[in-house]
Amino acid sequence: MVVYQRVHDEILQALKDNVYPVGTLLPPEPELERIYSVSRTTVRRAIAKLSEEGYVQVRQGYGTMVLKNIYPSETFEFSRLHHFENTLSIRHVNVPNPEKMSARGMYINTVPADKVVSEALQVKLNTPVFRVQRIFYSGETPLMFLNNYVRTDFFPGLDQHTEQFWDLYPFLVRNYNIDYQGCTEYLSAAAADLVDSQILHISPGTPLLNSRRIAACNLGPLEYAVLRIRTDLMELCITMGPSVWPDTLN
Repeated sequence: MVVYQRVHDEILQALKDNVYPVGTLLPPEPELERIYSVSRTTVRRAIAKLSEEGYVQVRQGYGTMVLKNIYPSETFEFSRLHHFENTLSIRHVNVPNPEKMSARGMYINTVPADKVVSEALQVKLNTPVFRVQRIFYSGETPLMFLNNYVRTDFFPGLDQHTEQFWDLYPFLVRNYNIDYQGCTEYLSAAAADLVDSQILHISPGTPLLNSRRIAACNLGPLEYAVLRIRTDLMELCITMGPSVWPDTLN
């Protein structure tokens, strides 16, 4: 057996044994060289094959992320190739009047970080953080309500820029000279509470899509965001492999 294949197989077994859980990073190349007593070239060939098979993703300047554990038998091979974790893109579709999209009601204030926010932003509990609140509209119809939490030490003076931006990331890149490095997003179903219903002009209990996002930049945690989306007006289009359907299905 060629050496890189042995390293490939041993890492694959480690994935099966959950040594490297989904969403974590493999050890850096020098550490893998030491673990498997091989050269960097061998490590890179093994990682490249794992990447081609969809088990890991190499992110330049960030590391090698584990996308999935190995499935227990070939029975699951088709599922592996078409699994949600093979997502290529997620985007909003069926947006009414997209040319009339706007962000309104921006409000930036300082709030104490609760447990969730403090863990996401890696600050101590009750540390002051900026909260950026926006409502996104299509024409006169509210579509979603967004809360962003960011560190005051990374972005000093952000609260002086109310109503000066729509998209947070480009604004922070331009004005604070940061390097965006990616994010992890968690999607779940939710029912509109009284606050949601008042902001989004819907009845309490209306189904919503709840999105929680943690993003990173070169300084560290970029933001923790919570987004509430009206599902009666918008959909998410998730692509896994070549697209076979149009953006809208009536």
